[in-house]
Amino acid sequence: MTSSASTPATVPQVSWPRFVVLVIGAIFLALGIAGFVTHGDAAGVDHSRTVLGFGVSGLLNIVHIAAGVLGLLAARKSATTRVYGWLLFFAFAGLTAYTIFATVIGGPGDIVNVNAANAFLYGLSCAAGLVIALLPEHRPQR
Repeated sequence: MTSSASTPATVPQVSWPRFVVLVIGAIFLALGIAGFVTHGDAAGVDHSRTVLGFGVSGLLNIVHIAAGVLGLLAARKSATTRVYGWLLFFAFAGLTAYTIFATVIGGPGDIVNVNAANAFLYGLSCAAGLVIALLPEHRPQR
């Protein structure tokens, strides 16, 4: 007599790159939505417009939401996860450079209201994208 209670349930195995992309996508989507909800589509420099310490503006909210949605969609397949890794690397390398420049120069050099927390987030996202794109995916053996 066999019972279904003694048979272990099979849990879908998700590779680490897909999981990381899913988490990054969720973080950026949440940050973009929170930026729109709390501060709307305001533009320009206003250091009081922050969400969890990250500077937000209408343009940054759009970028964050786009990165988030693309991340959630890319997490569905391994091939798209790698492409998203490259996208993160190149896009956020540029954003990191811009953010550092705008934070140091300040004033008119900062048209999207970024700060040091943004530079850290974008630099970390850039590094994560490179790791996702280059490191091999070890699929769990069944």
